[in-house]
Amino acid sequence: MPAALTTDGQPAGTKNRRALAIAGDDVAAKATVTRLIDQFGFDTVDAGPLKEGWRYQRDTPGYGPRRTSEELRRDLAAAKRYANK
Repeated sequence: MPAALTTDGQPAGTKNRRALAIAGDDVAAKATVTRLIDQFGFDTVDAGPLKEGWRYQRDTPGYGPRRTSEELRRDLAAAKRYANK
């Protein structure tokens, strides 16, 4: 996956642009990270506060494969905590 992050970037507005999830409690920090991710060529999907970061951990639908913003939002919403599986 790291190699894909160095080659998959696309200009803003590109159809099917790859999205990356973030979570955090600091609104200003998330805005800064969102701008940086956009400069790298990716859309950002805000998963909410840091306590929601589990939604894209290993073995959840939002982890791993390439996703568009729409797909990633859907997969984050479908995530189930390990204890709830």
